[in-house]
Amino acid sequence: MKPIALVVARRETLPRIIIDACAASGRPIAGLIEVGEDADRLKTDLPVLGGEELLSDAPFLAAHDIFVGIGDGRRRTLSEAVLARGGSIATVIHPAAIVSASAKIGAGTVISAGVVVQMDAVVGRYCSLNTACTVDHDNVLEDGVNIAPAAHLAGGVRVGEGAFIGIGATIKGWLRIGARATVGAGAVVLKEVPDGVTVVGNPAKPMSPKA
Repeated sequence: MKPIALVVARRETLPRIIIDACAASGRPIAGLIEVGEDADRLKTDLPVLGGEELLSDAPFLAAHDIFVGIGDGRRRTLSEAVLARGGSIATVIHPAAIVSASAKIGAGTVISAGVVVQMDAVVGRYCSLNTACTVDHDNVLEDGVNIAPAAHLAGGVRVGEGAFIGIGATIKGWLRIGARATVGAGAVVLKEVPDGVTVVGNPAKPMSPKA
């Protein structure tokens, strides 16, 4: 298994989650790739390997798996640029997560401690499954989905690309959450959520537009 080169920008939580999960699983991280003018050094002993130019360096890409630890649109953009250049994107799963052998996990996804992913679930690329969330049987999470801590998805839920499920939210089985939709913290979702809509409350309803 190749060591991971972790792409970072400004200081944020995602790189720390990756570092912690890799340390717990014994997976080596070679060091950091800092990108953009907003790069802000993490509190870590990992060395800085260089800048964004390394993502175009064929020998470097051949020697490392890349994980883009940036929590915005650049995560997908940079990951797909690496793939187009023949590089590989790491998937990181904390050893304290429970992932069914029949589940499928996409490249560039991180699964944190305490997460449960049940049988025949499909988790797309570049997803973030945060602490102690549950993704039950036959769920389908499309690319770029972010599930916050302690959110719970019952069986058969489909979550569209780029959607966000807030902390402590609960979603009834066999519903669809639309692409780029947002489910607010603690919401209880009993009906499908259209693309791009934000829902809040119990039962969850579309957020009223500001006057």
